[in-house]
Amino acid sequence: MMKRSLLLFFVAASLLTAFVASGCRDIGFRELDVSAKNRASVQQAREVMAQLQQGLRAFYEAKHRYPETNESHLYDSIRVFLPVQLDPINLYRNDNGKGYFIAVGTRSERIIYRYPPTIGVGDYTLYWIGPNGVDEEGEGDDVDAWQPVDTEKHYERQRTADLEGDRDPERLRLIRTGPDIYRDSVRFEVTRRDTIFYSDAWPLSAYFKNRPELTDADRRRMVRTELDRFLSPGAFVHTDSLLYHDWLHWVDIPPKSAEMAEIVHTGELMFNYYAGDRGSKGLAWLPTQKRFAIVWHS
Repeated sequence: MMKRSLLLFFVAASLLTAFVASGCRDIGFRELDVSAKNRASVQQAREVMAQLQQGLRAFYEAKHRYPETNESHLYDSIRVFLPVQLDPINLYRNDNGKGYFIAVGTRSERIIYRYPPTIGVGDYTLYWIGPNGVDEEGEGDDVDAWQPVDTEKHYERQRTADLEGDRDPERLRLIRTGPDIYRDSVRFEVTRRDTIFYSDAWPLSAYFKNRPELTDADRRRMVRTELDRFLSPGAFVHTDSLLYHDWLHWVDIPPKSAEMAEIVHTGELMFNYYAGDRGSKGLAWLPTQKRFAIVWHS
């Protein structure tokens, strides 16, 4: 009797193993290929971000502003404004145990929210860091909420700054027109709502012109480095501080222009940017003339 029971057990085990190996693909246990998994995750991330956009829109209509928070507390800020509550599978407890953050896939695959915006063209930044779990600032496999599906990614960065000093900040936007470093350009704009106060543009090749010793990889890396630091905090300086700091790069740029002479003692906020072989420029608001102007140009 014991031998018969053991025989039946091994037969059943063998049949189960064969079933799992051959038949499970027909009843929901199929192991999906990696690309199919990623496509499913991308679609899920877009659906979640669409829900969040509806919640953000409802929040704005109720409060006339967007939530001033980050991704760690975005869900807690807008949960009552969501038309349909998020699937709990996408919610994870914050590290401090208070509130939730949103991720699609695993805990590390977060949805990023920033206000004021830093990337994209909208009033806020919203994107998913993608299947690799690495925040690439909208690049790489990151999936943004502002571009249609299957469109080529555009490099855009933005920052707000109160250059006029009237507590109504302007939006500074940097836009690369395409990925070809030999044919495409970069455009810089200062806007407020739908009004463009200042704009400038130059070819991407301006960053490596007259550098024949560089490889293509070096040139692409140089362009990316210059664009990534374009709107860094160090690019903003108050003009009166130039009189008191021994900064070597200002030694050769005395306030020769009438515009600089006007504001160098008043402490206006100046934005400095580098346009490759087009030189470096200092942009500031001239209170007496009620306009933006380049107050120095190297």
